[in-house]
Amino acid sequence: MTEALFDPRTVAVVGASGDPAKWGYWLARGALSGASRRPVHLVNARGADVLGHRTHRSLRDLPEAPDLVAMATPPHTYEQVVGDALDAGARHLVAITAGVVYPGGLPALAARVRSAGARLVGPTSMGVYDSAAGLSLTWGTLTPGPIGVVSQSGSVGLELGYLAAKEGLGLSRFVSVGDAADLGVRELAEAVVAAPHTRVVVLYLEDLSIGRDLIALAGGKPVVLLTVGGSAAGRRAVTSHTGALATPDAIVDALCRAAGVMRARTPQEAIHIAQACLAVPSPVRRVAVVADSGGQGAIAAELAERLGLEVPAFAPATVEALRALLPPDAGLSNPVDMAGAGESDLATYPKITEIVAPEVDAVVLTGYFASYAADSPALEEAERAAAARLARTLTTRPCLIHTMRPEGPTVDFLRAAGIPVHGTIDAVMTGLSALTSRPAAGGATPASRPSGEISGYIALRRTLMACGVAFPAGLLYDGGDPGLAYPLVLKALGPAHKTEVGGVVLGIASPEELHRAAARMRERLPGLPLWVEEQLTTPGVELIVGAHRDPHAGAVVTFGAGGVLAELIADTATALAPLTHRQARELIAATRVSRLLDGWRGAPPADLDAVAQVMVVLGDILEARPELTEIEINPLKDGFALDAYAS
Repeated sequence: MTEALFDPRTVAVVGASGDPAKWGYWLARGALSGASRRPVHLVNARGADVLGHRTHRSLRDLPEAPDLVAMATPPHTYEQVVGDALDAGARHLVAITAGVVYPGGLPALAARVRSAGARLVGPTSMGVYDSAAGLSLTWGTLTPGPIGVVSQSGSVGLELGYLAAKEGLGLSRFVSVGDAADLGVRELAEAVVAAPHTRVVVLYLEDLSIGRDLIALAGGKPVVLLTVGGSAAGRRAVTSHTGALATPDAIVDALCRAAGVMRARTPQEAIHIAQACLAVPSPVRRVAVVADSGGQGAIAAELAERLGLEVPAFAPATVEALRALLPPDAGLSNPVDMAGAGESDLATYPKITEIVAPEVDAVVLTGYFASYAADSPALEEAERAAAARLARTLTTRPCLIHTMRPEGPTVDFLRAAGIPVHGTIDAVMTGLSALTSRPAAGGATPASRPSGEISGYIALRRTLMACGVAFPAGLLYDGGDPGLAYPLVLKALGPAHKTEVGGVVLGIASPEELHRAAARMRERLPGLPLWVEEQLTTPGVELIVGAHRDPHAGAVVTFGAGGVLAELIADTATALAPLTHRQARELIAATRVSRLLDGWRGAPPADLDAVAQVMVVLGDILEARPELTEIEINPLKDGFALDAYAS
């Protein structure tokens, strides 16, 4: 049913106006632009003609049922207008006005619409648009193109449309979600993704209530997510280090990795990434830089590497092929410095690009190419021929262009041919670097689902040990000699942050020291049971492994540097649970502390497989136990869990 929202049989605009300063004007104008495809009915309470077309005073006066009704009327009229629309047989309503007054509020409005078998977009929506269906019910004028936009901010959505047009692109479908009283992000996004003329999708979300539905949504076409730091992904009070370290922003990144979604920080960046997706059909890692000057080549190559791309040196055969074509003082490795060869013969640009393309995933031209015709019309024919050769021959190795002047006939030609042209090297490399993202492998199926009570340290320890997690030998302190090997650790059971409340004592060397330490701890923390265990004395890196339940993303696992400095260092990475062993190893590699685990400066390497297995276990447990909010081991050292917490 949602599909019909974008291609209705008939359209009615309530509040149609001839005043360009009003929403009713733009809705009427946009609806009439599709009048050759469907009947359009304009409703104006005064019955005045609008844009040369007669109007009706009420929806009750229409000669036929309106399939879609767009409403731009004062808030206090909505109860009457909605009732008239539903009585007239409307199947979709698009509510523009903010501050809608409706008895019982928005839930009652949505219930009334759904009870009539209809669906509602908004209120506070900035409309819907479909280029293929000739539907334009929004402010301003959007340009047709391949990008679908779903936005929780109408203004951001329209900005994406305008930015796309500036890059020679446009929109396939656009929908402003608004207050989402009825139709929400998931249903509307599914319709935008499903459109055959949508090739890439940009989502602007101010909350992540879509959660793991993002994974299914991004199953078929490239999706770019623009969001404001994941601020609504789960800000709540937490008692463990894990909850503090798995920030909302980290949750957004984890969702994006799992879904294979590319993340943008600004609307402009979102469009640059979308443009790269359209030009480059597969993931990019290795790039070749071809520049007019050494400076431009160095800037481009350095930026590429900072953004996670590789700029590999060329094979000897490639270098020799370049040497035969370029001046003696040219740079022949990667980046290539053409040293004026392009200016001497514009055909050199595509020739050089063809030589280096087989060694990389994409080629970047940076400098003056595509600006010659704009400055010197006499060079238009030669530059057009060079551009045509680029478009014709680089079908398997895409080419992206940074030009000093991103306007003119050659730029228009290249963009029409599907070759992105940008005015800054930043835009080129930002778009390409986003394409290094790959969907994560399928989620793991928990190997075991522990049963029984695990709240409390002793039960949690027993459960984790049954799943293969190692702990030092230990027992409850009962006032006697524990019979363990010294030195020992004494800790109070209960507090998540034991060090901060004086709930842990290290290096206890004798029974006498143990008894004195226990007496002092009982004075500080009366009523808490005490635990004593053997202390690890071998050197090793303290790690944190935890899992907690995000309200939208579900169970997530966090790994990083642990111990008392865990939150201060904040060197962590987060992924959705459950994890496979391979995904756990990849998460470890995403942190700085992983370099220490590989054996830093002669230190013995850590058992990364054992660490990864702990991560898998914690994710499995939290996924299997909905009553748990979080579970944490901190620190994990030399394969041993030195403390654990669950709630």
